Amino acid sequence: MKKILVASTALVAAGMITAGSASASEKIKLGLGGYSKWWVVGAWQDDSFEAGINNATAGQGSANSVDVKGDNEIWFSGSTKLDNGLEVGINIELEAGGNTDSTNTTGDQIDKSYVYISGGFGKVIVGTESNGTVLMHTMAPDAAGNTGADGILTGGLAIARPSAVTSKVTTEIDTDAEAEKITYVAPSFYGFTVGGSYIPNATEDNQNVWGTGTPGTANQAAEIYGVAAMYAGKVFDVGVKASAGYVTYDIAAATDRSQEWSLGTQLSYAGFTLGGSYRDIKDNMGSAPVAGGAGGVASNDGYAWDIGLMYETGPYAISFTYFNSVAEGLVANGQDEVTVYQVSGKYNMGAGVDLLATVGHAEYDDESAKTTNADANHNEGWSVMTGLSLQF
Repeated sequence: MKKILVASTALVAAGMITAGSASASEKIKLGLGGYSKWWVVGAWQDDSFEAGINNATAGQGSANSVDVKGDNEIWFSGSTKLDNGLEVGINIELEAGGNTDSTNTTGDQIDKSYVYISGGFGKVIVGTESNGTVLMHTMAPDAAGNTGADGILTGGLAIARPSAVTSKVTTEIDTDAEAEKITYVAPSFYGFTVGGSYIPNATEDNQNVWGTGTPGTANQAAEIYGVAAMYAGKVFDVGVKASAGYVTYDIAAATDRSQEWSLGTQLSYAGFTLGGSYRDIKDNMGSAPVAGGAGGVASNDGYAWDIGLMYETGPYAISFTYFNSVAEGLVANGQDEVTVYQVSGKYNMGAGVDLLATVGHAEYDDESAKTTNADANHNEGWSVMTGLSLQF
């Protein structure tokens, strides 16, 4: 894998060197963009869970019935075209309050920051952008864009997610999150494109690939390599989007290199879009002992999948989405599980202004809750929410 990436990088570098003069008429000027999204959320969840966390010492806190959740970013971006035809650009994304990203383990105010060079050879991205498998990944459609790690229900932001549940909340291979990396994306050829990423280490914004470790500990991924492919086009009158991704990485104490792969597709016709995706995780931890001497198997081996159907007409869109994720966790012969299903709607009020709504159910099960009936490790409930999304 490393030889392939090194060879690809060398070819790109050679293309840049032979492209001719690299002068530009003026410096890059940054422009503003971004979005602001706010939700008013109502939630009804297990009384036994609330009683359990109030009696526990894990510090999970109480669960509110009504809350306000926001997700806001300001983008600073700009580019220039050099005399040799190469485009050079920069993008910086500032978290602007109300951050709903429950997976961010460092609290960074700058979400992403990267530079890129693009030309006939494709595009090279260096910095804290998502890896190539995430950039190309296709998931189940949701009218309100309310799924994945930043989704209100899937992210555990409406129905509280017990801290012991280790199952993933997205089919994207986001193991490295926005760690520093280099990514290459090839030019599109008849709708097909391929790409890859190399991440030396993922202590920055790492997604805790197994256990409950913190960034920089032995529980984190390192030497991450990823490759991806994507197709977007039409077959007869049917719109087709499809993706595939593969990532491999090292974990201290693992018996072999860990690996993840994903697949996704969407089919669109006459306003309808049917789609789904799958993620498989093999962390190869073998029989590593659990911290604290519990004697179980520490592993995030498992899978996540989703499926959804959306219909759009004029300014309206409505969808139904189902998500399920399973992980082995810390107890032998047990599994953690997350299940979410929801109906979402969107009404476009004008350019960049959308009224959003979601109604759904989420259930979280830790393996210990199944064997000991521990109320603090199981929760489920319904949520109703409405939101306003502004893009600028």
